[in-house]
Amino acid sequence: MTFVLCLLAACSVAAASGGHGHATFEGTCTFSGVLTQEPPVTNLPQPGRATARAVGTCSGSPARYFARAHGDISCGGGTATGRGFIRIGRRKLRFLFSEVRGPGVAAVRLDGARGGSAAGEARVSEEEDPVQIAQQCSGPGLRSVRIDIDIATTPSLSG
Repeated sequence: MTFVLCLLAACSVAAASGGHGHATFEGTCTFSGVLTQEPPVTNLPQPGRATARAVGTCSGSPARYFARAHGDISCGGGTATGRGFIRIGRRKLRFLFSEVRGPGVAAVRLDGARGGSAAGEARVSEEEDPVQIAQQCSGPGLRSVRIDIDIATTPSLSG
């Protein structure tokens, strides 16, 4: 089972020039949340869209993650691209991303809107029932799934 999994980036917050809400981050982030698919993903590849919402921490600071993606999607794998942001306090880090998915996991790369990058992994949460996911993929499709995300900047991400 694979899904369009969208991700984020790292963390120690530094004020950006001009004070317009942009930031630069260095560090790691961990998030847990929900990925919603439209249309629901099945075992047959098809074009689709996904939205990910997650909460967690970036280098110890509370953070929120939001992303939207599109691509050729199936429960078995695929590719997707999109955009999103991480919010840490009042700072918003915008990014573009690309991902390559396999069953239940995705390798992710983020490119900051103002430079830098991050890389990591998104995966189906261990709280999910793999049998139920397989049944949905073989039948009407999987509309949503809980996900976990781990990302590290390489070496920083600016948005």
